[in-house]
Amino acid sequence: MKHTTTPLNGDFGIAIENVTPADLADPDFQTWARSLWLDHGGLMAVRGDALADLAPEALVAWSEVFGVIEQKTQAAREDKTVPGFPILRIGNIRHKDGKAAAQLLQVPQLSSDDDIRYNPETRRPVWHTDSTFRERPPVGSVFHCRKAPPEGSETLFADMQGAYAAMPEAERRKLDGLEAVCSLAHHDKKINSYSPEYPVLTPEQRKANPPQRVPLVLSHPVTGKPALYGLNSSTCAIVPIGQEVAAEDLDLWDLEGVEDDSVMIWRDMLPTVTGPEFTVKWQWRAGDIVVWDNRSTIHSGTGFDYQKYEREMWRLTLVEEARARA
Repeated sequence: MKHTTTPLNGDFGIAIENVTPADLADPDFQTWARSLWLDHGGLMAVRGDALADLAPEALVAWSEVFGVIEQKTQAAREDKTVPGFPILRIGNIRHKDGKAAAQLLQVPQLSSDDDIRYNPETRRPVWHTDSTFRERPPVGSVFHCRKAPPEGSETLFADMQGAYAAMPEAERRKLDGLEAVCSLAHHDKKINSYSPEYPVLTPEQRKANPPQRVPLVLSHPVTGKPALYGLNSSTCAIVPIGQEVAAEDLDLWDLEGVEDDSVMIWRDMLPTVTGPEFTVKWQWRAGDIVVWDNRSTIHSGTGFDYQKYEREMWRLTLVEEARARA
């Protein structure tokens, strides 16, 4: 069956339909898909009925088209991976003994498309860039849907290259000189406050995962296009590049999950940059695979009826650019 491509929001995002496992393994299809991904702001989905039971080996091979896959399991998540593979399970499925088999974040369900835009009063949706707390933040992520509720659980994406380009020049200059302080301990404590099953770091794990700094404006290493960057649940503070922060402030941010007032620099931008001209809402079906570029997009999960439905997503993290092929 011939493939069809559908733009998701102008130049941002592209979907390819009628995809099969054989397509994913085809070098010509892979080259074409990667090009589309880069040309459409780092957001691409593939969809096809034959992908619903995709083997983990095939998902790993497809993900390697877009980057080098992280092999290390993040702290406190070891029991939520697909055995034998660097794939994190996300959702509300459980093992036979009743223990959680997937990482779960309980967040509100969308009541309408108006909820896509960030609400300063509720601080929802939780729009973010992935894993800015790492020493080397990932270049992207791959999400594969195994089980999807018939309603809810959409994933939202926003175009940070387009949002930065649309800003007045004076605002862009201010942001160019700033960086975000990002801490895994702060991230986990903050999420744990509204999703109690989410793990928090031990003192030893906190010591092994010190805060990192990332720029608020990041130039894409392949395309050269600048994008807004650095918003994550780990973002504790925003400071001029190189400015030191006090140890007591870090303790407050990490142990209490409290963020500094300076993070409002990012939050004040969110209602604008998550408006309809910059966003995509992806409604999942079993088999869907979405790849997003962490350096040019932000995203957010949305909720569903956690008591009525099951959801299972497989996630891989891309930590480096894809290696050149012989």
